[in-house]
Amino acid sequence: MFRSLLLPAAAGGLVIFGLCFYEQVFLRDYWSKPGAEAELIGKRFAEVPKEIGPWKGQDLSVDAQVKKTAGAVSYVSRLYKNEETGREVKLWLIVGHSRDICRHTPNICYPSSGFRQEGRQIRHEVPLPGTDPGQFFTGKFIKDDTFGRHAERVFWAWNHPDVEEFGAKWEAPGDARQHYGLSRALYKMYFTSNVMSDEDTADENVAAEFAALMLPEVNKALFPESAAAAAAASAENTESDETEVVEVVEEVDLADEAAAE
Repeated sequence: MFRSLLLPAAAGGLVIFGLCFYEQVFLRDYWSKPGAEAELIGKRFAEVPKEIGPWKGQDLSVDAQVKKTAGAVSYVSRLYKNEETGREVKLWLIVGHSRDICRHTPNICYPSSGFRQEGRQIRHEVPLPGTDPGQFFTGKFIKDDTFGRHAERVFWAWNHPDVEEFGAKWEAPGDARQHYGLSRALYKMYFTSNVMSDEDTADENVAAEFAALMLPEVNKALFPESAAAAAAASAENTESDETEVVEVVEEVDLADEAAAE
């Protein structure tokens, strides 16, 4: 009796082991070196400008546990201050394995830090010259303590660096894990700023203004090859347009000469 049950049990055990092995190795990429590609790509972060227009940036220290929790193989953590208005915006840009980068979002992390989310997160478009706008989630988070009420607005999005298109796409998918699957390199970016008492919409927050200014520069840093190609194509189109204008002017001049005769 025991021997008759042993073979099916062993076969079942092998099937379970095989399925678990397949899931961890192929579906979850469990034993791969986290961020092998992300480490190489992350070297481009050094090109993200510290100064842009009236905004001056200062690098912020990041605790090792915070980096580990976020899955950040490489990162930019920087506070930008507008020297004309005094307003400040934090930039948090990271790259790592998608299984880590997709997990921790503001609507999860902020409540664990004592904030509560006011209203629902919505999608916000950040304009980009010559291409589709970036799609970001944004949410408002409030914390009441002995110092009073503190409110922050966060804009966040992901970007898959394997896409060849210039700037790839900054996206805000409903389910990031399902959308990006398993990738050993995935970008995530936050723009964060305090909420003023007279702000009613996300568009009125200074982080939205700063994002529109900074996002094209981030794309140039992260996608240098395609940025150069896009610039060359733009220059070629401009030259073509100028040639067409000259030809039209010459045609008009010839027509005027013919009429005069």
